[in-house]
Amino acid sequence: MPGVAAVWLARSWSTVRGGVVALAGAHPLWLVGALAVAQLGWFAGAACQQGTVSRPLPVRRLLAAQVAGSVANHVLPAGVGVGAVKLRFLHRHGFSLRESLAAVGLDTAAGLTTHLAVLVLLLAGGFLPGGTDRLTDRAPAASGLAMLTSGGVALAAVAAAALIAAAVPAARRWAGRERARVGAHVRSLGATMRSPGRAALLWGGSAAIPAVHAATLWAVVHALYLPLGVGAVFTLYFAASAVSALVPSPGGFGSLDAALTAAIMTAGQSAAVALAAVLGYRLVTVWLPMAPSACVLAVMVRRGHL
Repeated sequence: MPGVAAVWLARSWSTVRGGVVALAGAHPLWLVGALAVAQLGWFAGAACQQGTVSRPLPVRRLLAAQVAGSVANHVLPAGVGVGAVKLRFLHRHGFSLRESLAAVGLDTAAGLTTHLAVLVLLLAGGFLPGGTDRLTDRAPAASGLAMLTSGGVALAAVAAAALIAAAVPAARRWAGRERARVGAHVRSLGATMRSPGRAALLWGGSAAIPAVHAATLWAVVHALYLPLGVGAVFTLYFAASAVSALVPSPGGFGSLDAALTAAIMTAGQSAAVALAAVLGYRLVTVWLPMAPSACVLAVMVRRGHL
């Protein structure tokens, strides 16, 4: 997906140039605010991870693990990077491998559940903006983004079918292992729900993580002076991120970018302005925190915390 996105960007260089120009003219204070809001996701992730385990974790190291997981998440696809960092962190702090796996699985399941629940509420509340009829004059860009997203989904479907076909002989062994994992996840969820404090940390943190990202996108949209309200931006982000999850590229590169750009265009914005919003969002959530995250990851590995 990152390669496909690079090809599309190269073929639509005028749109990219217009997006960069639009971003350069954005309100700097709102961009700084977006950067500040984006960092709150680390605190939400720390709360969520603490809610998955029964023993208290060292707060500073727990927060540092979330920072370290950011760079790992942009190397491996579909959240595998941050999951691996969390798994290693828990195992290093006295939890067995089975307990650590159950905690990471519970973290992932809670994130998926809350994301879909919030998306349904936003759609039911009528926050989805209209304006799809205004895309007629931007057919090339819109069709390019649609082809990018649909092509990635098609490739993912073909790959999944091939994997399923290859895994049929080992299906029974896999099913046995998965039953054991599901049982561990159910027991872990039951223990969490019996503790109001842990349940609040788990579900509150899970809901806060995508909300922080949506708020970051809204701040970038506001910096670009776009006429989109909070509800509309939140709905567009939750919908686009849910669609991009069908193509598990590292950090959502390519898939999330295309989905977000297409979503903002459906709200009546030009391709250049929509791309500017996505570039600004990526700048404050990925590129600027990348170096600090890599440094924290290296320090934690060196000190034996990961």
